[in-house]
Amino acid sequence: MWTLGETLRQARLDKGVSLADAARETRIRRAYLEALESEDPAALPAAVYTRGLLKTYAEYLGLNAQSMLDLYQPGARRETGPPLRAAVPRVAIPRQIPIRPVLYGIGGIVFIVLLGFGWNLYQDVQQSLRAADSTAIRPRQGTPTPTGARLPTAIPVALAAASPSPSPTQEPPPTPAPTSTPPIDGILVEFRTSGRVYVEAAVDGKQVLAETLAPGTQRSLPLASSNVIMRVSNPSLVDVTVNNVHQDPQTGTNPMELSWRR
Repeated sequence: MWTLGETLRQARLDKGVSLADAARETRIRRAYLEALESEDPAALPAAVYTRGLLKTYAEYLGLNAQSMLDLYQPGARRETGPPLRAAVPRVAIPRQIPIRPVLYGIGGIVFIVLLGFGWNLYQDVQQSLRAADSTAIRPRQGTPTPTGARLPTAIPVALAAASPSPSPTQEPPPTPAPTSTPPIDGILVEFRTSGRVYVEAAVDGKQVLAETLAPGTQRSLPLASSNVIMRVSNPSLVDVTVNNVHQDPQTGTNPMELSWRR
């Protein structure tokens, strides 16, 4: 964890200015700036004046002045770093209902219905064929059959039609469509640093990060419901992604505030 003096010194180095430049632009004596960065209370004026100097210097470096004032302890060297980040509650993701067993059940019901329909149709055809066969071979009443005349040969329609109808072919259950990734309900900010840089972040108005990060650091902020605000001492060293969409890189080296809202 970084102390107050280390945070001020690193922010100045990230800004690329010397103590002389900072003293000239802020109109604060260089000795006071050195005392703030080395946390030497003996070289600083009274506490009320020191707090005013610290606020001016922090705003010049692009830092959160209130956070720096919270780290300042008159008359003692501050050993602890910025406040710990608030624990981020884990969001419970509902488990998806398995689709394949449901499709199998629906397919089984459809097969049973088709099988019953086919059986009823087969019975109706059999009854119709038996009635047609008995009508074809029954001679007419009162009509003598001529001698030597051949009876008409019965066309084997009944035999051909009596063969069992093929069972309806079971249709394979449809293949379930691939499940798409659910959209992110909120603002999810992720970033990666390419150099040493100071970063502050607030999610829905609550500060969750105030720290100088080393090169190659990857962070994911808590999911926000309304807004996210980031302040960086050198925006060209931070690569940001919002809701899995890569943001345009920043080229400036001056402190910058980035914000996203719903």
